[in-house]
Amino acid sequence: MFTILKLIKPFFLPPTLVLLGMGLALFLLFRKRWRWGKIILGAILVIYYLLSTGPVNYLLIRSLETATPGFLGTDSGGGEPEAIVILAGGAWRSGPLRPRDELAGPSWRRLWRGIELYQEMEGQIPILYSGGSGNIFDGVSIEAKLSRRYALTAGIPESDFLIETTSRNTYENIRETKKILDREFPNSNPHRVILVTSSIHMPRAVLIAQKAGIIPIPEPGDFLLRSSGFNLLDFFPSAETFLDSTRCLNEWLGIIAYRIMGRL
Repeated sequence: MFTILKLIKPFFLPPTLVLLGMGLALFLLFRKRWRWGKIILGAILVIYYLLSTGPVNYLLIRSLETATPGFLGTDSGGGEPEAIVILAGGAWRSGPLRPRDELAGPSWRRLWRGIELYQEMEGQIPILYSGGSGNIFDGVSIEAKLSRRYALTAGIPESDFLIETTSRNTYENIRETKKILDREFPNSNPHRVILVTSSIHMPRAVLIAQKAGIIPIPEPGDFLLRSSGFNLLDFFPSAETFLDSTRCLNEWLGIIAYRIMGRL
């Protein structure tokens, strides 16, 4: 199921949909079906423009970054957390043009926020970094071990930095995290954790954690929303804005898919 979902997901996201739409429009124009070819081509251009500019991108990001109850670390009470759980966000292997393995940008920011929380809490609870390989063509995980190496360099004791390396997606992140929490804190039920991930990823992660019987305290470590105001440049298409819009739609697609599969 994991592999199937990974293979079909691109067909529901803007980069592939835009390409397929343009291909269909060109096919219709080639067949001299001018009216439908122009309609589809025009619709694709409008969709691409909207996803690549500020206002729609702002609404997409805001729909996720403000969707989580208890957002920005506010807590409704109920006891002390047992651990700081950081969800993986990707890593890059070394290669001819990359001299060393590196964490992807979201992973860096999530890890750093987790380290900050550990230091703010004076090391009272451990960090648990959850994440194996989400690559269907490379099942060997480097991210969690790489994160632990960085954390040790930052002064975190090895005994306080637990890792989980078998999960491949958010659902498995939480499932495997629950197993470790059951082992490390057998007398606690339900488990209560500080959950660190990207802000747009937080709604899905919180829903899965709650479904698994974990009480999450949301603590985003990576934000996309930059400003509520717009300037002239925000109305010009931007590759970065298109990417951010795609990331948001990917999260909504994940929420819908997990709802259908009964994982939320």
